[in-house]
Amino acid sequence: MLHPKAIINLDNLKNNIKYIKSLLHTSILYPVIKANAYGHGATHVAQILKKESIEGICVATYDEVVEILNLNLNLNILHLGKIILNSNIINNKVIFTINSYDDVKYIDKICQKSNQSIRCHIKVDTGMNRMGCKMIEFEKVFFAAHKSKYIILEAVYSHLACANNKNSANNKTQILEFEYIRNLTKKYDIKYHLLNSSGIFNYPKCQYDYIRIGLSIYGVSPLGKIDVNLKPVMQLVAPVVLEKVIQKGEHVGYGCTFTAQKKMRIAIVQCGYADGLPIDFGNKGFVFFNKFKLPIIGKVSMDLICIDISDLNNTDSLNEVIVWGGDQDDSKLEILAKKFHTIPYSFLTGISNRVKRIYYEN
Repeated sequence: MLHPKAIINLDNLKNNIKYIKSLLHTSILYPVIKANAYGHGATHVAQILKKESIEGICVATYDEVVEILNLNLNLNILHLGKIILNSNIINNKVIFTINSYDDVKYIDKICQKSNQSIRCHIKVDTGMNRMGCKMIEFEKVFFAAHKSKYIILEAVYSHLACANNKNSANNKTQILEFEYIRNLTKKYDIKYHLLNSSGIFNYPKCQYDYIRIGLSIYGVSPLGKIDVNLKPVMQLVAPVVLEKVIQKGEHVGYGCTFTAQKKMRIAIVQCGYADGLPIDFGNKGFVFFNKFKLPIIGKVSMDLICIDISDLNNTDSLNEVIVWGGDQDDSKLEILAKKFHTIPYSFLTGISNRVKRIYYEN
């Protein structure tokens, strides 16, 4: 079958975990595998993390919690999203997030029926204004959770809004707020966590007890520049399904947005926006073959793109091309994201289900 492939290098995943661990003091990694492990496949990634002696992971949704529970890997699962309690999810390996005083009341109401206790972390909003209780209500939430006989309170955490910018004044304010929380609760036996991938590099003094590591374990630097110590885990490749010659003045693709200025050799590649290829790549993006950087010409279609192969030799065996994740720097997601004014996450999580994931490790 001819289809795009996301080739997942599990050895590179292991390399990235080891590298990140080398940057830590005493903190414990809790890798983030939400959104199907950023498009890499949560099931396969979770199994590798278990082999690499990772004790816990983070997910965002109820269904993601259930998916990991069903693998029976004995991993701790920190649910970052809105708390939902039922028999499918109440488990001593699941850690729930308390975002409000109402969450504490909800837990008490549900858990008293079965007389079960659940593990919890409290998220405090130190200035991002997303999930988490506001600073002004933290004490009420904390002490209510601490007194509840149904809540095993293990940690307090927050999230930096601008972790990728080490000069952000907002980050400094958030860190001060989080330190206030720590001082307020330090006599209690709880842990703390604040940092994501960017935070490890920009705020190493704020590592605390856990690190919620995301993008960097997948081999992409969160700082917008290539880190040679991080090895891309995903390489997106796509098959060439047709080659042809077009003449000067002929058009390519929907809307005739590309007009040949000379006789050209072009190739049709089986990969389009239904596979997750950004439509912005039309007439601006490239694919890669050996040392060649081949321009995408015309609009990105649902299933196909057209590329200019005029510079290739007729003897070159052009069976497939690399879309991203190759050896050339311009194929790295850090560079692509900057060029197209977006973030690497959008490329990885945008890969659709019809792209076949192929896993390998030595």
